[in-house]
Amino acid sequence: MATTDVEFGEAPFEIIDGDRGKNYPKQKDFLNSGHCLFLSATNVTKSGFVFADCLFIDEKKDSSLNKGKLRREDIVLTTRGTLGNTAYFKHTVLFENIRINSGMVILRCDREKILPVYLYHFLRSPSFHEQVNSLRSGVAQPQLPIRDMRRIKLPLPTMPEQKRISGILSAYDELIENSQQRIKILESMARALYREWFVHFRFPGHEKVTFVSSPLGKIPEGWEVKKLKNVCRLTMGQSPKSEFYNEMGEGQPFHQGVTNFGNRFPTDRLFCTVEGRIAEAGDILFSVRAPVGRMNIAGKKIIIGRGLSAIRHNYGHQAFLWEQLRNRFTKDDMMGNGAIFAAVTKSDMEGIELVCPPSLLIVAATTHFEPIHSEIGVLTNQIQNLRKTRDLLLPRLLSGQVELKPAEVAA
Repeated sequence: MATTDVEFGEAPFEIIDGDRGKNYPKQKDFLNSGHCLFLSATNVTKSGFVFADCLFIDEKKDSSLNKGKLRREDIVLTTRGTLGNTAYFKHTVLFENIRINSGMVILRCDREKILPVYLYHFLRSPSFHEQVNSLRSGVAQPQLPIRDMRRIKLPLPTMPEQKRISGILSAYDELIENSQQRIKILESMARALYREWFVHFRFPGHEKVTFVSSPLGKIPEGWEVKKLKNVCRLTMGQSPKSEFYNEMGEGQPFHQGVTNFGNRFPTDRLFCTVEGRIAEAGDILFSVRAPVGRMNIAGKKIIIGRGLSAIRHNYGHQAFLWEQLRNRFTKDDMMGNGAIFAAVTKSDMEGIELVCPPSLLIVAATTHFEPIHSEIGVLTNQIQNLRKTRDLLLPRLLSGQVELKPAEVAA
């Protein structure tokens, strides 16, 4: 297969910076909804665009900016803070007006010479990220300046080969997206059941229940309000010295904070060769430093750093506790009564108040939650395996080692 290596500075696409001039939006310019979505670092992830938390600017502010407006088929690449995250502005993205912030660039392809989807797949490959890591500058705030980015090498096969490679890899993406959609449906089912029974109090037999006052409002008679320390075992993380960290898999997985959090389960990047504060498999990982309140579930025994705590229900009701905390902490950094915290202490955590239904009702709800959580776990593993296979395929496809048709991937 004919493949030519070209540097980004000579590749058939533009590298477009965001607007950094005097009209760059200030905090007061951002809105919760509006004319133009203004991307933040949280919107461009390893998995593409995520639009859970969005900032907008109005039409007047949008028109005052000269650069950084996305067109369909553009690719966004983060160049400050978390480097190398990328998202593809496909036609399936519902927003029309999107601008990048100053920590990103747009890659706009000459479509007669390079397919945007092919470039997108390369930007997610190990080869690209190895080059990014070798070029990064800055310690407190890592950066990838455009002048350095231009030195990155891109394997550029012929257009027919680009189409073949993109078709194979996109088939994996489709399977991943289908599983992600299934997970969203399952999560919605669990969330709806929790709210129906434990927020709106329409649980089996609720017609015969009377309500009483509590510190958290009216609750059914026989229910209680307890502090987290009386319901759960809480382990606050503590960070070993950095000299014991490694990325080679030596020791146990180590998580300092939310950097490697997924939708539900974290991925392991750092390891630690000395024993520390432990989260066991199934423990709820709760971020105690900004962003406070973000949660994942430990899939295995891990060491936790000072940015995390591990929570386990005293009576094993982990599935119920997960739904309970997810319902309680719907926004980052919000801890009770709308108060905003950049960090919380063990005392703060222990004092979190929870509505505690009778055990029999928790057990009844768990019979619904656990199968849902189990299926989500299976789908999550499938997604991880599909991603690993997809990412390993690109260099093998470029070298001609693999000859697959897109239809064979889904078979």
